[in-house]
Amino acid sequence: MCLWESITMNIAKIISRYAYEHKSRIAIVSGEESWTFAEVHERSNRLANGLRDLGVRKGDRVATLISNSPRYQEIEFALSKIVAIRVALNLRLNPEELIWQINDVEPKALIMEAEGLSKITSIRSKIAMVEHLICFGSAQQNVIDYEELISKSSPDEREVEVTGEDIWTINYTSGTTGMPKGIVIPFRSNMAIFRNMLLDMIPHLTASDVYMSLQPLFPAGGSFILPCWARGAAHVIVNRFDPETAFNAIRKWRVTLIKTVPTVLQRLVDSPDIKNEDLSSIHTIVYGGSPMAVEKLRKAIEIFGPVFIGNYGLTEAPQTDLVLTREDHKDPRKLGSAGKPYTMVEAKIVDESDQEVPIGQMGELVVRGDHIMHGYWKRPPESTMETLRRGWIYTRDIARRDEDGYFYLVDRKSEMIISGGYNIYPNEVEQVIYQHPAVSEVAVVGVPDDQWGEAVKAVVCLKEGARVSEQELIDFCKDRLSSYKKPRSIDFVNTLPKNPVGKILRRQVRESYWKGQDRRIH
Repeated sequence: MCLWESITMNIAKIISRYAYEHKSRIAIVSGEESWTFAEVHERSNRLANGLRDLGVRKGDRVATLISNSPRYQEIEFALSKIVAIRVALNLRLNPEELIWQINDVEPKALIMEAEGLSKITSIRSKIAMVEHLICFGSAQQNVIDYEELISKSSPDEREVEVTGEDIWTINYTSGTTGMPKGIVIPFRSNMAIFRNMLLDMIPHLTASDVYMSLQPLFPAGGSFILPCWARGAAHVIVNRFDPETAFNAIRKWRVTLIKTVPTVLQRLVDSPDIKNEDLSSIHTIVYGGSPMAVEKLRKAIEIFGPVFIGNYGLTEAPQTDLVLTREDHKDPRKLGSAGKPYTMVEAKIVDESDQEVPIGQMGELVVRGDHIMHGYWKRPPESTMETLRRGWIYTRDIARRDEDGYFYLVDRKSEMIISGGYNIYPNEVEQVIYQHPAVSEVAVVGVPDDQWGEAVKAVVCLKEGARVSEQELIDFCKDRLSSYKKPRSIDFVNTLPKNPVGKILRRQVRESYWKGQDRRIH
């Protein structure tokens, strides 16, 4: 047996080891409550045994329907200990979406909070394969109370054999390009992410740190749980991502490490209260999920200091593909970069023939490492092969690499605009528009045009109280872009659609302009 395999087989022992080493330290804080490492470990043991008593075994799926909660970590630990497969469902799904995903993954048990239970109750007859409903604080008939299950179950540890290729979790894509796909992530991926983060992203993490996720814990925010556990760092849990909640938590708990997405970070930066806040405890802010506009990143650095780490990952190759370190952020030339590959990850840019392109040329970013997915749940092999080929994950992101080895995302492959025979990448136009002081958010899309095939349109949200006309903003772009790249029209809106982690859904914006068209490309 190789060393890596033996490490992977002992993930439950990793949890147990650090529970012992840090037993009296605070592990989780939520509101006015807190739990030590020893308490979280015991509760997860009890939950694991309670699920065993209900008949949950290795390889069974257990779905969750919860927001950020102090229960999130103990559920994840319990499922790892019995090698049951975790499936995190999104509370924002509508009933039909929930029915589809639950029937697709066929969980034996479903753990939820009250809001989730209200949704499940209305569709219970359509998800008959779910044998057990478990809810926080529920007294309903045929629903198991979560705390009662824990209190009556044994705290003993029971080891279950696990290999690196056993399934750890199934994560569903957002479904912006059709029906969601369940992405199968093995235990080796969990351990590789854990290693990659401590090696390249947050090697400075110590027991004196206090972590807070200003985004949902599934999937990206929760990836910090195991590194924090191993280093003895406390985890402050909030389920609202507004500036007031964030500043209160930072102030009260002296938060040192934050994980967030650019849209939430921008809300913090734009908050009028930030000038009165003491942010000196923060030494690291990790942002990811979508590219960060360079102008906005510069402003954030002015406010928070040199604390930023950029992270690029995707669901099929979770969390740790490219990293832009705190040191990298000191070089103004690299602020638009997604970073370099993690030490144990390979990345390259390829053309349509799968040939690696020269430095500076654009192509599709592909990555590989031991953190990548198995494939898609219940999908035919050809579906997986669209994304996973010869060990490489094809990201569908258009990128280029510079002479120093840094990668720059240009756009999503499927969202490229072709106007008058020219390829135009929306992100390039968006970066320019973000430089205008009146602009808060923007999505650039291609819309049908009889003359050019597609025309560039910008859909813009302005900052509160700001004003700028359509022509002024077009002229602003004209001064900074090649003429064919500038928007031909601009629509002003109050909000832009976003996914649960705050990423602007450019495809959804685009779709509204293509209604009635036989094809979605001209």
